[in-house]
Amino acid sequence: MKTAEYGIQLRPGSSASEILYRCLDTAVQAHPSAFAEIDFPKSAADFKRRYVTTLPRFEAARINHPARADIARLLAETFQAHLVYANDEGTHPLQEHLTRPAKPLLLERLPPNCDPGWQPNLHFLKQDWADLACLGQALLSANIVSQNAKVALDWLAQHLGEPHQLDLSERKVVIFGASAEMAPTAQFSAAGAEILWLDLAPPTVLATSLFRGGGVQFPVDGADLLTQPAEILATILAFAEGQPLDLCLYAYAPGQAREMRLAAAMNAIVNALPSALIQSATMLLSPTTATPLDSVDLLALTHRKDSRPGWEAALDKLGLLGSGGGVVRQGDLGASRTIVGTQGASYQAAQYLAKLMTAETWVQQGQFPSDQRAPLRVSANTAPITQTRSIAHPVFDAAFGGSAALGVQTFTPVQSQTLNGLLAVHDWLHPTAPQPGCIRVHGGIHTLPYPMNTALRVAAAIGFVQSPKLLGALLKR
Repeated sequence: MKTAEYGIQLRPGSSASEILYRCLDTAVQAHPSAFAEIDFPKSAADFKRRYVTTLPRFEAARINHPARADIARLLAETFQAHLVYANDEGTHPLQEHLTRPAKPLLLERLPPNCDPGWQPNLHFLKQDWADLACLGQALLSANIVSQNAKVALDWLAQHLGEPHQLDLSERKVVIFGASAEMAPTAQFSAAGAEILWLDLAPPTVLATSLFRGGGVQFPVDGADLLTQPAEILATILAFAEGQPLDLCLYAYAPGQAREMRLAAAMNAIVNALPSALIQSATMLLSPTTATPLDSVDLLALTHRKDSRPGWEAALDKLGLLGSGGGVVRQGDLGASRTIVGTQGASYQAAQYLAKLMTAETWVQQGQFPSDQRAPLRVSANTAPITQTRSIAHPVFDAAFGGSAALGVQTFTPVQSQTLNGLLAVHDWLHPTAPQPGCIRVHGGIHTLPYPMNTALRVAAAIGFVQSPKLLGALLKR
């Protein structure tokens, strides 16, 4: 066995698109009445060609069926079963590997260097906002956030006090992928949380920061989720010292199905931890997956279409923005048609199965006769499209430039970290446990009345016209 084949891998002989297909097909076979009308592909090869349109139809059927929660659980468990751990001894189920004894990783600690307290910098829509409630209303009016996100910002405005300064000095926060550009690690550190930094990269930026309100513990030699999941589990248990933890699942890396493998690693560790140690589990959902939309969302989408400019309506009439609209509707609910084929099947498997379906499963724990675990408080909010290094590509760069013409807003990493962090804290503190996927900073994608996969081409075309040098970069690839 080659070194590259050690650690967490897809089940031998499987590809990302095959696993996504098998998981969905398992649900179709178990609940045929739920999916009778969606024309589900008969083969993995056909599914690979059609998953961009198939997955939203599947999700619309699932959320309108009484067995919605059962199907989510079946999908999440089937996905995890397709990931294994490989070493010199052979290949083992991932969850079984985590039951083996392992030593915690050696940690160092950066001590606090200031009083705890994070006061968010609210610079959005090209201006500064002094009040979270006003910001929430402005973002909702601009079709950037869902109604539930606006309500969450209203609640924070009422409960953070004046000035809006956040103190997390009583919390222990474990951050997988702590250096990720979407992770609000610096913000939680400023707020005073004691952080366990789990990442291959060291906390170099936090080491030089003047705003560490809490301590930061980190493995001396880094933490590799794909090869050291058992050691990381042992490290988390040692860090907890019996106290409840907030688990932030932010690890991400593109290529070689790492999206799937990292998500499976984090899920397996959460599943292996005692429920009593988990105060919350936080993850970020992508706006470019098949996302459940309620009647309020559908009304916003209709309003967006009715108020569109004439040039956009003309392009739509010519078929240049795609066909079928931006949502698959069933009754009062629907699923967004926001999948982007360029991102690949591995990305969708990670977002839809390992995140959304897993989040729905965790909040429903304890409701099935075989469950031995208590429900988890899960923060699973949609994050905005953000101009991070992980999606550096001439087409995406051009689409970022042209997206504003279609009413889609992209965010800087700091803007995303700020909103993601604030909304996660809302989910940790609110008396009522949140529901996955309801709080969304979608940037206008979920009110776009066209399929994202085709609308992206128009946005990219506009972006190439605005910045011709991007076209040169594309032709050189």
